[in-house]
Amino acid sequence: MINILLIDQEPLFQQAFSRMIAETEECQLIGIAENSKEAFEIASRYHPQIVFCVVVLGMENGIALCNLIKEHFPEITTYILSNYCSFQMIRHSMDAGVEEYLYKPLSRKKLSELIERNNASSLNEEENLQQEALLAAIEQKDYKKAYDTAKELVEYLFEECERRERRSKLSMLESSLFYMIPGMDNIQKNYYFQKYEITMKVLTKSAICYHWLIQIITEVFRQLCTMKYAHMNKVFQYIENNKNNEISLSELADEAGISSGYLSRIFKKYYKISVVDYIHLRKLLQAKYYMATSEMNISDISFLLGYSEAGYFCKIFKKYEGQTPSAFNKNFQKLTSKAG
Repeated sequence: MINILLIDQEPLFQQAFSRMIAETEECQLIGIAENSKEAFEIASRYHPQIVFCVVVLGMENGIALCNLIKEHFPEITTYILSNYCSFQMIRHSMDAGVEEYLYKPLSRKKLSELIERNNASSLNEEENLQQEALLAAIEQKDYKKAYDTAKELVEYLFEECERRERRSKLSMLESSLFYMIPGMDNIQKNYYFQKYEITMKVLTKSAICYHWLIQIITEVFRQLCTMKYAHMNKVFQYIENNKNNEISLSELADEAGISSGYLSRIFKKYYKISVVDYIHLRKLLQAKYYMATSEMNISDISFLLGYSEAGYFCKIFKKYEGQTPSAFNKNFQKLTSKAG
């Protein structure tokens, strides 16, 4: 049985949370604290495995309180609850040792997922570093670095984690990624979670999991870019609709009604790569998806994606991926077989 402590001053939420815990298996609410003094008294006496704490606790800071709890009780898993978020708050939470930044109200499905995650083995140091590197790459607006880090993370998850544990870790990562989009409300959050659902194929086929993760990363980058440059939506949509054709810089600039030079500068600022690099990476991701889900050979895939020759496609693939298409496919097939 997992012992849970809630730190919150809102009576209606306290009541709703208490009812939800009572109706959830494998956990029990050992207390509700309304300030740091009460929280430490309950934690010292009843030793909770999980603490849920709101961001604003009267005159106290919930994130700072979680940091203190982790210092005194390092075995406790802490979660922040909030009605709003920002990337800076998420980063502060991570620095304070918080497991995840969550929106209020907490759903029963999410609570069950957190309980399941708590029962799974904790993240090891290597995985923590990979996830930190991925989030940092997005914060630094480095698309290629995020792209490469995602590959390493998926490889680790399929080599070291069982399917059930993999689901929990991917769900946590998905939440962290979408919370990086400023101003996201519950409606948007639910839309993205439905759009990028963690299906059985995502959990059992490494190449599809990789494709799923890159699609989420690409969505986060797109949102961060278009919040300032709304006309870039036309550029990204044009690329997605024409991945099977040759795409020129001038075509994209005309589509957005801007100059080629201005478009290039936006990509350098928000992606740290050129427009051409981005187009190739989107095409190669689609190529890897075709390799994982179809019987098409390399020649057919290269032709379908607008490459005039299979040899040129293989050259581009090796330039960006560091290996040939066949070597990449073989590696991911091996991971899938190993994952079972």
